[in-house]
Amino acid sequence: MWAFAKYHGLGNDFVIVERAADSIDLAWVRAICDRHRGVGADGVLALARLGDDRVRMVVFNRDGSRPQMCGNGVRCAAGYARRHWGMGERLVVESDAGPRHCEVGLGEGPAAWQVRVDMGAAIVEEAPELALSHQGTRWPYVQVDMGNPHAVIFEHPNLEVIDRLGAAANADHPQFEEGTNVEFVERQDDGWRVTVYERGVGRTQACGTGACAVAAAIWAKGWGDADAPLVVELPGGTLELERRDGQIWMQGPAVEVFSGIYTG
Repeated sequence: MWAFAKYHGLGNDFVIVERAADSIDLAWVRAICDRHRGVGADGVLALARLGDDRVRMVVFNRDGSRPQMCGNGVRCAAGYARRHWGMGERLVVESDAGPRHCEVGLGEGPAAWQVRVDMGAAIVEEAPELALSHQGTRWPYVQVDMGNPHAVIFEHPNLEVIDRLGAAANADHPQFEEGTNVEFVERQDDGWRVTVYERGVGRTQACGTGACAVAAAIWAKGWGDADAPLVVELPGGTLELERRDGQIWMQGPAVEVFSGIYTG
């Protein structure tokens, strides 16, 4: 039996367990993430307490793959550490992509937190040859590394096309040997509308690193004020991105939904 807590960041949901990553069986990950036969989630966060203000987080996608980083997952890990381990407002979440410094404040609701995270610096590459081709149409993208890979496309087709392009980019695509997250972006009057196809998950309600990648690509193109916060509208809600000394800071919610015992 496994004790767990169910968290979400803008609808991107996770099962959190206090377990060492090497003790977790990937078949178990797929089973507990099953929305019909398990708890249901986009992924599992394996957390370990490293000290009074430091947490180790390992992420497993619902297909059992292990991404280097998850922005919504970092916020949820920080909220969990504050609620369950009594950590302070400032803490560090260690990940496969390195440490992420967090500021955890109260959110809207008794089990909600508003979390600001230093997501680090983005590596941005834009070149004419960077494009996805699918069914005779060419889709140029900006390549961004946020500790995990992203392809940012400044077009927002219908959801059927998004699913097809996202799946194609993650099906032994020659440009993405280990797959990639794909962001589809549309400019609006008060911000940017974004839908993300996540590697190992599919289309999700929100993606924290995806929002950061979009912000990095927008700033690299010179679109918008790099000194002002940038608002990204995802299907699950909004994230605010800000650039400080070359680092991207992300702010958004983390909410505990329920906790329980999984017997599967």
